[in-house]
Amino acid sequence: MSASLLPPRRSLSGRTVQRLFRRSVPRWSRTTAPELLPRLLRSLGLALLAALLAAPLAVAWGIGHARVQDYLGPNEVELAATYDGEVQIDLGPLGNAYLPSPAAPVGLDINVGGVGATAGAASVFSEQTLTAYTTLFADPQEAVAGIVERLVADIVVESLQAEAVAMLAFALWVLRRQLLSPAVVRHTSLRRTAAVYGTVVVVIIGSILAPAPRQQPTTRLPVAVATGTQLQGLTVDNLVLSNLLDRGIKGVTLLTQRQQNAVQRYIDSAAESLTTQFSKLPKAAPGERMYLGFSDLHCNQAMTELIKRLAAITSPDQVFSSGDDTVHGTAAERGCITRESRIAAGAPFLVSTGNHDSDITESQMQNAGMVVLDGKVVESEGLAVVGDDDPERQVPFSVERVTDRAETEEQFGQRMVDVAAAEETDVMLLHQPAASVVVMNTPNPPARLVLWGHYHSQARPAVVVHDDGTWTVGMQQGTAGGVREPMFTSFSTPFSPPLITADVYFYFRDNATGLITGVQPVHFLPNARVVIDKPIPTGDLTALPPETREELGGATPTPLAESPR
Repeated sequence: MSASLLPPRRSLSGRTVQRLFRRSVPRWSRTTAPELLPRLLRSLGLALLAALLAAPLAVAWGIGHARVQDYLGPNEVELAATYDGEVQIDLGPLGNAYLPSPAAPVGLDINVGGVGATAGAASVFSEQTLTAYTTLFADPQEAVAGIVERLVADIVVESLQAEAVAMLAFALWVLRRQLLSPAVVRHTSLRRTAAVYGTVVVVIIGSILAPAPRQQPTTRLPVAVATGTQLQGLTVDNLVLSNLLDRGIKGVTLLTQRQQNAVQRYIDSAAESLTTQFSKLPKAAPGERMYLGFSDLHCNQAMTELIKRLAAITSPDQVFSSGDDTVHGTAAERGCITRESRIAAGAPFLVSTGNHDSDITESQMQNAGMVVLDGKVVESEGLAVVGDDDPERQVPFSVERVTDRAETEEQFGQRMVDVAAAEETDVMLLHQPAASVVVMNTPNPPARLVLWGHYHSQARPAVVVHDDGTWTVGMQQGTAGGVREPMFTSFSTPFSPPLITADVYFYFRDNATGLITGVQPVHFLPNARVVIDKPIPTGDLTALPPETREELGGATPTPLAESPR
């Protein structure tokens, strides 16, 4: 039929379209919608059921494929979860050590690096190495928990990936009629698929609960000295290794006991010195707030306890750390982060991590309730605080440093200036002086208080006066852990009293103007004597120009001279 014989096509008017829409929507809602909802609910239920059924296999896969690299003592180790029901420690040419797994049938393979022919057995059990291992013996639960925490995180990631693959397989099974030939579809019925899946699950779970025994060494020698310690049940497959471990465990146990006794003596003596000076303790004046700041604590157990006690009797409004809270930034140092977090006793605790800290450290801090600064301004109970982790990273048990990102210390300092200048900022936390120089040399630095450390030596407060008469206080803080340089090559342990003066600081802020009016250092000497300095004035509120005082809201500030300090 020619086009000329076809009836002319009429265009639909807007009114006609509306009329058709009104007719079709109710018809769809009466017919299709009631059928669609049950389908959706059924599909959702099947998906949830499939996810639950896939979970055992996904978790089994995740456990069997979890791997992490970290440090135990001074040695780099690779840890892998197994289903052997025991912990096997591979010490290279020296042999293997075995422990019953506390989580059987799940076990653990630990491959210890830095031990073998190149290092030599003597260096493995040298005094420096044994000193490093005292951390594990002094706080074994937290050290192991830190490693396990990382391993569990990797298990979760591996399990989620396996679950995603299983759900993809389920989706393909649901769409099998569209994707496969009828002959194949007939062999993939729900009943057959369920039977196959159930068989696979039973076989896998059965093999986990009753694993095939690994090839056992011909010799399993018990390490007698481990009896009654955290290493109860330790056996080895080498007589030389047995003798070395006997020496090593005895040495570590003896060192740990000596260090713990020395730490407790220092804490008791310093606490007694502190209690005789209650009248000198830092105290905020009316109209002020007081903050506690420190740097380079380096996990020192004695100082962590003493700073916690000092904070308990002075009640600072917030606590600031400018980094290097750990020694090496390893998972095994979880205990020192847990202890440090208790210093604040519920007050905000903000940290800008240093070159000795790591991403693992930051995760542990966040889990402990500390606020880890990440380059953005954070509002903390009326304070705007900015900071970020240090661009450099210390390689554990080494003098080598690497960069975490393509940024120099100077560029880092300038970035912090730019961020702080974009919005009103009260406190800036940095770690290295190279970054702080950029900040403090900026005309009218965009923060009221700038704190840094790294050098393990204190400097007097630096005050930069602004054009409007206000000021910025900068402070290079000493080492709160009393750590002597260089600590990196000597495998210093945090389980020892301070080797040099340990310093912490109290900062006083006027509520009306937001300006820092004074700094009061507190020093813990190596002989356990505590020295509480007099407050160091950093600015005179009465000397502010009237227009500046009015702009800041401090029309009638409390004069510094009238402070009860």
